[in-house]
Amino acid sequence: MGDSITVRNRMRLHVLAAALFLACGGGDSTAPPGLATLELRIITTGVDIDADGFALTVDNEAPRNIPANGTSSMSILSGSHALALDGLAVNCDVTSAPTTISVVAGTTTPVDIQASCTPYLRNAIVFVTDQFGAGELMVMRPDGSRRTRLTSDQVLYFAPAISPDGQSIAVASFVGATSEGIYLLDRFGRGRTKLVNRSNFDGSPAWSPDGTRIAFRSDFPGPTGADHSRIFIVNRDGTGVRQLTPETAGYTTDDGPSWSPNGAQIAFSQLNTLYLINPDGTGLTSTGVAGHHPAWSPDGSQIAYEFNGISVMDRSFNQRSLTTSSSDNIARWSPDGRQLVFARVESGKNQLYRINTDGTGLAKISSSSQSDSEPSWSPIS
Repeated sequence: MGDSITVRNRMRLHVLAAALFLACGGGDSTAPPGLATLELRIITTGVDIDADGFALTVDNEAPRNIPANGTSSMSILSGSHALALDGLAVNCDVTSAPTTISVVAGTTTPVDIQASCTPYLRNAIVFVTDQFGAGELMVMRPDGSRRTRLTSDQVLYFAPAISPDGQSIAVASFVGATSEGIYLLDRFGRGRTKLVNRSNFDGSPAWSPDGTRIAFRSDFPGPTGADHSRIFIVNRDGTGVRQLTPETAGYTTDDGPSWSPNGAQIAFSQLNTLYLINPDGTGLTSTGVAGHHPAWSPDGSQIAYEFNGISVMDRSFNQRSLTTSSSDNIARWSPDGRQLVFARVESGKNQLYRINTDGTGLAKISSSSQSDSEPSWSPIS
């Protein structure tokens, strides 16, 4: 009983002391500042507008989701604040928005935000990445920013190719160790539709310039049991599959078809040499140039290829080297023909680089610690 009285008396003394301390100006007696309202007015124009909207960060708080079009209100403390927009799709940009705002308690402050979106794969690079496991598809901007995952279906993808209109992606796929052939995906990486699955492996799809046909590599067993491959052509709807390149006595491997911009020829590699052939199977011609994975320039005047680095040759088969790293592979042109994107092996993993076609401006654009490979640069500028 006596102990409890003593405890109560001590508690009274502590409370009294605290009251005297505050009365004399000790501690922080400032009342919390009042709240103000932000009225966000968002207008996004263009096509393929991001359905998920954007993310608005006020100062260092957690991001808040806001719509791509419409209004949204939020309460914030009175005073000056920093604003930042993030979470935009790869094809969208903010065109007008304040970066700071000052608000007064009890008032509503309008904030106008404007953004614009272009076709989803315009001037974008689609590539294969191991960032989420083996062989998913991602898209990013040419400077490496806005990395966005396209697929998450646990399928191993190879050699994506963006269609001339930017609306589809042709890509080879595996499930486990089994080839599933070539599929068409829409520009967002969805709507998976089988195009062809005729052999042990169908891959390296390449679009005709009008988007109606796809050339591809198809493997099948030779008389010795080892696979060899030929170039085939298929219509976009999966019909009309036919062999393009002829049989050879050595059961060689034909790979990496690339359609000329005027549709008149297809470049491919055979026995480490680049060849040309007409789409009807006539006009087979050896360039005499050693290389793999040819890629026509948008104007049809040059072909990029890999062989002890990335090189370019003109229509007379005159060659010049852009890089000399033997691990550099699979070069693809920018839509304006001024740059190339390619993969380079570093520490056992592919990383993507960009280079000007005069050999200057080499820049790494991969930012993942995992492999990025097999780029396809959209032909839509």
